[in-house]
Amino acid sequence: MKLLLSIILAAMLVLPGCIESKTPGEEDIERARTAYSKGFYLEAEKDYERYLQVEPQGKNRREAWDRLSEIAVSIKGDLDRAVVLLEAMYLELGVDPEDAWRIMFQLGDVYAQLGNRAKAIESFEKCLVHAMNSPEHTYQTQLRMAKLYRIMGNYELVADTLENCANQAENDDYKANCLYELAQSYSFISNWSQSKRALEMLLELQDVEEETRVLSIFLLADIYENERDYTKTKELLESILETYPNPKVIESRLSSLPYIPPPKIAPPPKN
Repeated sequence: MKLLLSIILAAMLVLPGCIESKTPGEEDIERARTAYSKGFYLEAEKDYERYLQVEPQGKNRREAWDRLSEIAVSIKGDLDRAVVLLEAMYLELGVDPEDAWRIMFQLGDVYAQLGNRAKAIESFEKCLVHAMNSPEHTYQTQLRMAKLYRIMGNYELVADTLENCANQAENDDYKANCLYELAQSYSFISNWSQSKRALEMLLELQDVEEETRVLSIFLLADIYENERDYTKTKELLESILETYPNPKVIESRLSSLPYIPPPKIAPPPKN
């Protein structure tokens, strides 16, 4: 009996050490995940913030930062708070090039939404530094910067950025997207010759998504119509009649073209 009691007492002393108690930070992150999954974003936000405070070396800090910035931007629309969060996140996680690029890219978008274009461009320039070993990230950043320059009306920088984008692209599809944006940008300022040049370069590429190719032909048809070359316009539009997303648009464009008389057939030579 005494032996049994001794065993029970020993087990009671050992048992608490065998049960792993959760740290306050682990409880915070679990509550935050539960609240987030149920759509209780304000509760989740508080728990994610508390986790960052009590777990300075926690393994889930990236998750907490991501969720807080997501709640600020997408749920609350608090862009000023998002800037503060992303800048703090960059200071902590920016040693990793992948994380640094991702954070700066999001920060650039937030600044652009706030109308602070100078800070947005500054953020995207940092993105390019962090993307030096990633052709995909370089391509994405250059496209985004070009669109921002276009909004700013600086078409010289638009052209420089998109030409670099096309020259550095790692595949035909990326190159085609850069050239299409370049052609569009030139068309906005009625520089038809440069727009046509970009489109012709695009259409010489092999591995290009069908949608990009079709839209490029449509834009090229616009240019030929502007030049009053209705025969070439008709030829281009007819070539995408079956592949353009809205065939009725093509039919309408074709029907609105001036009448094109059939080519004259020369009479046979007299003997």
